[in-house]
Amino acid sequence: MNYRGLPSGTLTFLFTDIEGSTKLLNALGTDRYHEVLATHTKTLRAAFAGGTEVRIEGDALFLVFDSASKAIRAAAAAQRALATTRFPHDAVVRVRMGMHTGDGVPASKEAGADYVGIDVHRAARIANVAHGGQVLLSGATAMLAGQDLSAGTTLRDLGEHRLKDLALAERIHQLVIEGVPNDFPPLRSLDRTPNNLPQQVTTFIGRDGDIVEGLRLLDRTRLLTLTGPGGTGKTRLSLQLAAEAAAGFTDGAFWVPLAPISDPELVPSTIAHALGVQVGGKEDPLQRVLEHVRGKRMLLVLDNFEQILDGAPAVAALLADAPAVHVLATSRERLAVAAEREYPVPTLSDVDAASLFTERARRIVPSFQPNDEVVEIARRLDGLPLAVELAAARVKLLTPGRSWSG
Repeated sequence: MNYRGLPSGTLTFLFTDIEGSTKLLNALGTDRYHEVLATHTKTLRAAFAGGTEVRIEGDALFLVFDSASKAIRAAAAAQRALATTRFPHDAVVRVRMGMHTGDGVPASKEAGADYVGIDVHRAARIANVAHGGQVLLSGATAMLAGQDLSAGTTLRDLGEHRLKDLALAERIHQLVIEGVPNDFPPLRSLDRTPNNLPQQVTTFIGRDGDIVEGLRLLDRTRLLTLTGPGGTGKTRLSLQLAAEAAAGFTDGAFWVPLAPISDPELVPSTIAHALGVQVGGKEDPLQRVLEHVRGKRMLLVLDNFEQILDGAPAVAALLADAPAVHVLATSRERLAVAAEREYPVPTLSDVDAASLFTERARRIVPSFQPNDEVVEIARRLDGLPLAVELAAARVKLLTPGRSWSG
């Protein structure tokens, strides 16, 4: 199964990337940026020699270490080295880093991935909330490292933060490194933006391409509607997109669950309730909502619109009256509102579906080890997230020795 010979067991996952790399690329041009990137990668690889490089994508590195203390020492060495490196063309390069310690399960060749499991995703999410030059650790990594830190480093408890995977809050620590800047703005977590996005008890798996395209479209249109049949994961994708985009909406990102209503006339009052807007007995709910959002930069997530499509004029009125408000809707059909952009939500790829199955199965049977047949299960279920999760929920019903596809 471990076709790449990657380490397994309890590992510390470390992710890094350059803050503002796209802006830097645009400023320097491709050829000069290539020189900067080469110096950056050479510097990091030298500092990370004690770990295993899993992959590198552009300016992002993913490594694993067999102990938390080794990963922390390597990260400190990397930041010190970056601080003293003179980059070509006097470029300023700030690298953010995040790590988490957990169960390292190498993927099968058929899965086409490197590692599977929730711990890899958590490490990546921790790195995502860091600032350039900052090193963040999960509570698990900080606890395992204990007092075994290198000279000139300490840990600073930054408290609990909600990460963009919308799972339960994570306690995050910053590695304070003597000789380099250690004061940063608040973390880029969901706690910085007013929101009512519901916390999820499971981790968001895969869909990297859908996230990138969804964010691009959301930035360019006032109304983006995620469409598709039931079970394709429209709601979960919308929540993830909202979490990823929330930092760009200074007045908040708010989830409006419409599944409980069947009367289109109730759309404005449901939005008002989600926003905490009080509506008196004789007041028009739509007008109260418009008064509240006018002039604000806000994201509204209208979930499950398909049964109240006749309520779409309320959305049109909101978009017309509040030019800084964006709407992300989920529906089996388009809302048919002017300037609407539709994004049909695809099913999961085989790799993502297999990862989803594994992560959900381990919530029931922690010792579950994926094999090649997990990919076959995902393929037979056509990558439909709901079907994959239901199949994973039956993992206890499979007797020892019985085929997973049985």
